[in-house]
Amino acid sequence: MKKLPSLSEIKLLRKKLNITQKELGVLCSIPQSTISRIENNTIDPPYSKVETIFEHLEKKRSEREKLKKHAEDIMTKKIISINSSSTIREAVDLMNNNEISQLPIIENGQNMGSLTSKKIQKTLTDNPQLINTDVSIIKELPFPEVDKKWNIKDISNLLIKYPAVLVKDINHRFIGIITDSDLLKITNK
Repeated sequence: MKKLPSLSEIKLLRKKLNITQKELGVLCSIPQSTISRIENNTIDPPYSKVETIFEHLEKKRSEREKLKKHAEDIMTKKIISINSSSTIREAVDLMNNNEISQLPIIENGQNMGSLTSKKIQKTLTDNPQLINTDVSIIKELPFPEVDKKWNIKDISNLLIKYPAVLVKDINHRFIGIITDSDLLKITNK
């Protein structure tokens, strides 16, 4: 049996996480009145209830800690990119060799556009002869750019609309890229 923190810590943890007794009760399937009695030390709760409460509080704390991460904590540092004069074939080869589904188009440190495997697939399905033409004919909007200190929640919101986000340092140089797979990696930690 693992040792749990003292009962007096329940209220402290709950308040630190800004969770009401009612919310904690719902999370734990324990009546709010029982939570109140435990916090006020008016009952001696069963170990199982205390364990359930601490597990839920720890889970909430852990979830919030993950949200405190910044772009620089989860980004892929190696940015694989192309320029506007690259061919669609070169883009396809680059994507296949690196097992990625999007590419930023970067020229002279400037974010000029992007390519996605979906757009390439649609283009080549309709016009296979375009494989040797410049990517500029099918380029899409540039990926959004964020500072390395952006928080994960805001980046997650961007990734709902865009396939990737480029990360910049304080000198406005690109230092990384974030995709859905980067965000998914932190959910396993």
